Amino acid sequence: MIGQRSSKQNRMKILLAAALSSVMALSACSSNTEPGTSGDPGGNTDNPSATESPVLSDPVGFKYDPPISVTTAMVFEQQTATDFKPGENIEDNVHTRWLRDTLGIDLSFDFISPKREDHDTKMRLMLAGKNKLPDVMKASTVLATDLIMAKKVMPLNDLIETYLSPNLKALYEEYPGVLYPVTKDGNIYGLPNMYAMDEGTIMWVRQDWLDNLGLQAPTTIEEFEEVIRAFTEDDPDGNGKDDTLGLAVSLKDGPYQWMSSADSLVGAFSDHMAQTGDMRMFWSEDADGNLEYGTIHPSMKDFLAAMNKWMANGWIDPEAGIKDAAKASEIAASGQAGIIFGPYWMNGYPLSGVPEFQPYPNPVGPKGGAGRAEKAMVHDYTMFSSEFEHPEAIIGYISKLYATNFGVDDPYYDPFFKNGWHEGYDYVLHDGKVVRQDFEGEGVPQDKWPVPDDGKTAVRVHFPLTGSTFIPYLGDDAFQKFKDNPDAEILNAMEARVQASQPRQLDAGLVRISQNDTAIYNRFGGAPTKTMESKGELLSKLETESYLKIIYGDQPVDYFDEFVRQWRANGGDQVIQEVNEWYKEMAK
Repeated sequence: MIGQRSSKQNRMKILLAAALSSVMALSACSSNTEPGTSGDPGGNTDNPSATESPVLSDPVGFKYDPPISVTTAMVFEQQTATDFKPGENIEDNVHTRWLRDTLGIDLSFDFISPKREDHDTKMRLMLAGKNKLPDVMKASTVLATDLIMAKKVMPLNDLIETYLSPNLKALYEEYPGVLYPVTKDGNIYGLPNMYAMDEGTIMWVRQDWLDNLGLQAPTTIEEFEEVIRAFTEDDPDGNGKDDTLGLAVSLKDGPYQWMSSADSLVGAFSDHMAQTGDMRMFWSEDADGNLEYGTIHPSMKDFLAAMNKWMANGWIDPEAGIKDAAKASEIAASGQAGIIFGPYWMNGYPLSGVPEFQPYPNPVGPKGGAGRAEKAMVHDYTMFSSEFEHPEAIIGYISKLYATNFGVDDPYYDPFFKNGWHEGYDYVLHDGKVVRQDFEGEGVPQDKWPVPDDGKTAVRVHFPLTGSTFIPYLGDDAFQKFKDNPDAEILNAMEARVQASQPRQLDAGLVRISQNDTAIYNRFGGAPTKTMESKGELLSKLETESYLKIIYGDQPVDYFDEFVRQWRANGGDQVIQEVNEWYKEMAK
């Protein structure tokens, strides 16, 4: 079983599984003669190495000899000194050398862009100029749609059936929506690169301020309101100055942010989710199976009314409407605000210097409900050029990476990765023990430290063709496991990631898991629709400005109804129609 399941999540997956079964059935029956779709797992009937692939003969120890050349392109900008060891870079590092020396896959880069926009622009210029594309590409949903429409990427149905790890196939069946954006006419054109799905919002509260004022952590919106009032007005830090605020939050780009978020406050008032500024979020299914747009749902009036009251009373950062998520967090990190919402990893950033912040569940609303936004499950897709001769090699490689999470029973499981990715980089073996952090504290000699002058830090291992090897929710059980026993045996890569967490971070992860059943998912996963592209900027601006006008008191709460009328009249109704056309097509 992958992660922990709530009844709500199970119901959703049962519905989606029925949808995928028809997609896979259509795929199996397809008689498409494009490369890679009908009895041609290698994508080229003239290429004997495709059908005589070493991946079939030995999924664990396969190697191409002589090596095959594979080109790619990627988005990458080095962030820290520990991204690589001296002399290494994204094009030449321990993992690219392992690919070449162990698997016989000689990887080269057509181009590397520091930003996603630059990468996608280059790819579209190559499409327009009819230039040869990289063999392997990582594409966002929007770019993936362009590549599919241009017929420049390979259908993967037969390749998935023949070469992909059975555990990965089962994962796609469990979460069929991850394939919707790259499925057309029954053909699947991309392999999803997924998130760990461990970033659901929780509430971080200054425990010392609660104690100073004789308060308990709020469990309801009514209690939350009293706490942010007291944190603002009752001198919680005891310095005799009027220098504290109740809530640090970012509203500049909508209620849902990667941190400093208000999504849990929306979720206290509604079983829908609002996100201004990006019309692809959040769409929920109504009782008739149609998608409706959360930002215009009537229940948002209750959220806006509460925010308006709290802003008018000065309990919220008055600059919330102009601050992004990072900027908004600064007043919490500097000790000026007592509550901030965000992921469990905020233990490290930005709250590492404020140990008084403690994690708590999100408050329950007036009707007894709680909710949080759940981020998209897929960050991008791995796709293959229709001219690529060895897609099975990359599918075998990807299966091998993911097998580190599925364990020894996976047919692609490689014992080479049993302790980690690459010894001397993300881990060190010392006195029979696997050490993944604090090498100096664990007695590892300095000449064995991954970073010569840093006895605490490991070196990152980069996966240029996937970006990550996460499996949604797989790490959930590990939070309790390592909370109970920090020295428990690590069974897979996801557990290794969790085991590295500090105690407060483990506590925060358990808080998040306790409310998994309150997650509100976005059911629209397609590229922007035609009307989103033509009128999306206008409509998004209308959304953001209308929400902020109500929150700041420039318009009454009932102005929400006028905003919805304008939104619908200026293209919103057409967007709703287009989104539902997409949804019905995907769910056939």
